[in-house]
Amino acid sequence: MGKIKIWLLLPMLVLLTGCGEKASGQVEAAMDFRSTLLGANGCSFTGKITADYGDHVWEFTVDCDADGEGNLAFEVVEPEAIAGITGTVEAQGGTLTFDGKALGFGLLAENRISPASCPYMVARSWCTGFISSAGYDDSGLRMTVETTFDERPLTVDTWLDREKGVPIFSEVCYNRERILWMSISEFEFDT
Repeated sequence: MGKIKIWLLLPMLVLLTGCGEKASGQVEAAMDFRSTLLGANGCSFTGKITADYGDHVWEFTVDCDADGEGNLAFEVVEPEAIAGITGTVEAQGGTLTFDGKALGFGLLAENRISPASCPYMVARSWCTGFISSAGYDDSGLRMTVETTFDERPLTVDTWLDREKGVPIFSEVCYNRERILWMSISEFEFDT
């Protein structure tokens, strides 16, 4: 009787082991992206950011340069009304430079997060956050990074292109609610 139970459980163990290896390989692919990024000491990319306030949506596009620690410099390139505004964002704070123009975005996440900080939060997650899961879907490899912000969960999901292994899209969720998303193009590792 004992031998029969073992033979019935054996196929289940084989299946579970195979799933673990597959998931491990996907997390490894996410870690490979991080290793390449840190080895390059940063990256540059263009991000089209969307912030949904419920009653209205803001969209703007920025060109970004991030170092290997996630510190970021950006320049707004669209819409034309705010093009040319530049800024830097890092863990200790940031600066914003403009010439007669202003970013009129309201704050999200219980008045704690500015949409202009989206590229910083995303780039910093790539460099330093805890990769809690990774898996392939139709869009590519989805990498989930967990962190906290004022003791509330902050999660950044980034999709990496299947073939090139570079970011193509990210979402920022605060307290389990999506607050920002960013389409990513022209991604390049620093050389």
